[in-house]
Amino acid sequence: MYIAGLQPIHITHSSTLSVLADKGGSITMKVFDIEGRIAKTFNTLVEEGKQDLALNLSDLRNGVYVLNAFCGGIFLKSIRFIKE
Repeated sequence: MYIAGLQPIHITHSSTLSVLADKGGSITMKVFDIEGRIAKTFNTLVEEGKQDLALNLSDLRNGVYVLNAFCGGIFLKSIRFIKE
């Protein structure tokens, strides 16, 4: 499984995570604030192929965050973003 990226990086309400999956599975996404606390967690099922997952981030306070993506407990990618 490959995480291509998060668009846009400067977020007001929502963002899109691009995923390329060689097989179906579950992705866990943990959003951490600048102090390392978990601000939000997403669990979603993905199918084989390329997908764009819409992430609602409107409930986060303004600031800098890091999204860490995992598949089956295996770390995939870390992406820094700014919530405005």
